[in-house]
Order: sequence, then C-alpha cells, then structure tokens
Amino acid sequence: MGKARNIAEGTAALLAAGVIALNIHYAATTPTGHHYEAGLTLGLAIALSVALLRRFTHLPLGRTRPYAFQLPHPAPDWRAPVPDPRGDPEALRPYAETRAALLSNASALADTLHHSCALPDEERRRLQRIASAASVRASNAVVIQTEGRGDAAYVIGELTAAIEFARIGMRAVEALTTERPLVADPPCYFNPLHERGHARVDSPLAVDGATAQVAACRGCAAAGPAPLLVPTADGSGGAMRRASLEGRRRETGGQVPYYESEAVEPRWRLRGYGAVLPEDDGSAMLTAAHDGYRTGASKSPNEPRTKVG
Repeated sequence: MGKARNIAEGTAALLAAGVIALNIHYAATTPTGHHYEAGLTLGLAIALSVALLRRFTHLPLGRTRPYAFQLPHPAPDWRAPVPDPRGDPEALRPYAETRAALLSNASALADTLHHSCALPDEERRRLQRIASAASVRASNAVVIQTEGRGDAAYVIGELTAAIEFARIGMRAVEALTTERPLVADPPCYFNPLHERGHARVDSPLAVDGATAQVAACRGCAAAGPAPLLVPTADGSGGAMRRASLEGRRRETGGQVPYYESEAVEPRWRLRGYGAVLPEDDGSAMLTAAHDGYRTGASKSPNEPRTKVG
C-alpha cells in the first residue's frame, strides 16, 4: 500500500511538472498579440497541477488547518456563581466584561451554526437571534461607569444584567452546538449571582396582595435569602418603603436588597433578572430590554409594568 502511494505521488508530481514546463514554454514562444491567451492557459495549467498535487501527495499546499473561532483562553465557566461584590461595582465589572467578551466571540459561532444545525429552521433562527441580542445587551451593559455613590446601585444592577444576558446567550449557543432545544434556567431571585434557581420559593414582595413563586438557588431556599445588596444614595436613600427599611440599612451598612432599591433598573429588578418567570428560557429578559415599560404604569414592586407594544 505504501509503495503504491509513493508511485502515485511520484507520477502526480512528474505530470504536474510536465504540464507546467510545457505551458511555460508555450507562453515564452507565443507571438506578440497572443500573450493574454498564453497567460490564461498557464494559469489554468498551474491550478490543475496544484489540484493534482493536493489530491495525490502530502505536500503542504494551501491552508492545512481548519478555520476556528478564537475564544478567550482560559474560557471562564460562564455557569459558575460570581463572588458577591459587596456593594462595589468595580469588584463585579471584571466578571461581567469577561463573560460579555466570551459571548461576543461565541455569537459569531452561532451565526455560522444556525445554517447547519439539525434543529428545525424556526428554532435555529430563534436561537441565533437570542445569542446575538443577548450579546448586544451584555456588551452595552458593561460600558456603564460609576459616577458617584448614588450611581453604584444602578451600575451593579447593569453589570448583573450583563452577566445574566451572557448566560442567556451562551445557553443559546450551547443549544445550537448540541442541537438540543433551549430550556429554562432562571437565576436566583434573591441574588442572581448565586447558583441557578432550581428551587421555588415565595416571593418576598407581594403582588396585589398575593404571594408569587419565584426561582431561588438551593442555598437561599434552604437557609433563607442572602440577597444581592446595593448601596443607597446618601440622604435620600433611593429605596422603596423608606421608613420600613431604616433598620435594614443600619444592619447592612447602608445597603438594601437590589429588589427593594429604586436605583436599580426596573426592567431587571421587577423581573428578578428572569426569576419571577421560572419557566421562561430568557426571552422575557430580552423582550424587556427591547421594549421597556410605559411611564406611569403599575409600580407594584414585583409586577412588571405594561410593556410598550
């Protein structure tokens, strides 16, 4: 087998060399006025020779490695919990930026895979749209800077949203690469930076006098809430139900849970970053990011306002 292979390679090399030599001679002896035809013939002969050599030999002609998408190395575990920032947005920013960058690179892979994935056409396009939209939202959220203590709660809320959007987008890319449907994987309502919300507990905030079920991590469900705390603005507080929160502020050094702070973007706070809709696959967060809320709609702490149609 090896001898036959060597004979084939030698024959292909001799044939290619002969074709090229013959055409070079033809091009050199072509009369003036026929150089265009001679050049075209020579180019076709060289292309044919290269094709023969690549087919029957092991010569390293052309690109020998497949194209690959370069993801950050080492790639972060985008599923892993993120350390509590303890009220400092800059402690959270590196985690948000790294995950947003990872999704930005991975979404390019989604753009390619949605043409070849074995999932139904509609589902492939939906997953690609989710990955792309989540990447845009995550990238936009991480560029927001802190200008003062009153902004710290807002920035923590935005960076937390960036991390959640990165998780939503990466799940969509994963669904495309594994050719499996996208499934719901909500965050922990009390702290979206915790492990995923695989448990269901009563919401700490009533909706129209009733208590809704929200997603929570197993730790918060078993031992009680360990909420994501955000700073309050000096003097004004920047939180809802100010009188009832004074004791909590003293206990937490002037911080309150994000879901009780008016400084946190209501699109994320009212939805618990997706935890108030435990069966949703992340589409509701993307819809909220795109549509927003009407001014003057219901201000119930745990009830999303009417979205712009």
